Amino acid sequence: MNTFSFTQSEQTRTELLHFIQNSLNAELWKTNTQAVNALKQSIADHALFQHPMLQKLHQCQLSLEQLKFIHLNYFTAIVKNFTDALSMAIYQACGLEKCPNIDAGKRIASKIYARYLLSLNLMDELGFNTHQLEKSSAAKSHLVYFLTLLQQLNLDPANHQHTEPEAFALAQFIQKHINSYADLLLILACTELQVIKFSEALRNNMSVYDRLFTEGYYACHGIAEQGSAELANDDNHEDDIWALLTQCYSQENELHFTQLQSEYLELWNHFWSKMQPHAASLETL
Repeated sequence: MNTFSFTQSEQTRTELLHFIQNSLNAELWKTNTQAVNALKQSIADHALFQHPMLQKLHQCQLSLEQLKFIHLNYFTAIVKNFTDALSMAIYQACGLEKCPNIDAGKRIASKIYARYLLSLNLMDELGFNTHQLEKSSAAKSHLVYFLTLLQQLNLDPANHQHTEPEAFALAQFIQKHINSYADLLLILACTELQVIKFSEALRNNMSVYDRLFTEGYYACHGIAEQGSAELANDDNHEDDIWALLTQCYSQENELHFTQLQSEYLELWNHFWSKMQPHAASLETL
């Protein structure tokens, strides 16, 4: 387990994860873990994470105008609505009260443990610093940081002239599943991994043009070095979400989860294919 600058109290997280695992009988937890691990492996093997755009970004091949185009679309695709989805997952945890997986005596408490764990993610997104609360600020929220970055790039997030259908498709897919706790968990887990992989690449390419671009949003995302004082928390968040999905996973919905994950990852794959350099769309940005 990594130590993060946004202190999440590893002891507290361990207690939370221990409760979640032990809210199910050992055999069911093992069975669900195997099913969720299969989902995780299929994500790791997906073409999205071998997309040629990753190499182009890591090799800093994209121009600043091309990066502007990506960031304007990325905002619509996920940045604007991520806390919406996360907040709805926190609310939808109320369904754990009736989850047949969970021991009857632990069902009501389970929604609190789930909400606490997801709230660590939300607090991070909203700009809280639990290590030094006096440094917390909504101005340090990831969404506001991204809006600041768009401003630095002279981009208007309200202008959708250069927003592609692939960006809207991702936002619409999330909205379609906004009322399902388990669906949201799977979508959020996939999103966290996408953010981990592509933010690092984007940060590398952005750093070529101005070090200022790597502050704010990219001080929260895209930092993978273990020695960094500002290491991002995305790995923790992803692991926590997988644990919660394991708790509520239903074998009866195996095909549904497989199809949902495949469709969502394909939408991201189409998104990044559309983001590949094509100068004609960039001239007036």
